[in-house]
Amino acid sequence: MRDTPGRLREAAERLLAERPANQISLRDITDTAGANVASVGYHFRSKDALLDEIVREALTTVYEQQRALLAKLPDDAGIEDVVRAWVLPTLTLRADDQDTVQRRRFRILQNTLNAPSPATSALLAEMAAPVQQQLLQRIARQVPHVSIEELWLRHTATLAALGALGSSLFSTMLDGIAPESLAEQLVAWIVGGLTAEPALRSG
Repeated sequence: MRDTPGRLREAAERLLAERPANQISLRDITDTAGANVASVGYHFRSKDALLDEIVREALTTVYEQQRALLAKLPDDAGIEDVVRAWVLPTLTLRADDQDTVQRRRFRILQNTLNAPSPATSALLAEMAAPVQQQLLQRIARQVPHVSIEELWLRHTATLAALGALGSSLFSTMLDGIAPESLAEQLVAWIVGGLTAEPALRSG
């Protein structure tokens, strides 16, 4: 039988894959883990600290993959390659139906993005900032006709759309689309949105 910290982590991961952190109680975790309430504080300081640790690990996996892919690209890489480096890590998590850990990690990220708590929002901002800054710098060089303000809006809208695609409401609409086909279609759509002419032109 797994030790108590391991059972608590496993329980927290399972619950975070089912619903957002703000819908998980201390009792939910301990009942699922078969542990007493005091054990969470003893091993992880608090329920929120335990949940934040699980979310941080899931986010770290995605951001490290994005950083690694961006780092491999030459300085003159096209915008399609830059967008692939941005998007493919999250789609890989979604597509890997054979890997329980990967599937769970994707659901954790999905639930985190759909209903972030204040603490999780701060964690997202902290961890995303370095990757997003590098990403936007590379994209900006490819779309000099788009202002930074509008590019940020397009970037944010893309994130929102990708997050929505993983929800149960929309994911069923994508049944039957091969993951590799879905990835390339989304890359083409994102590139089209990022490179479109500005909505408003000065003068």
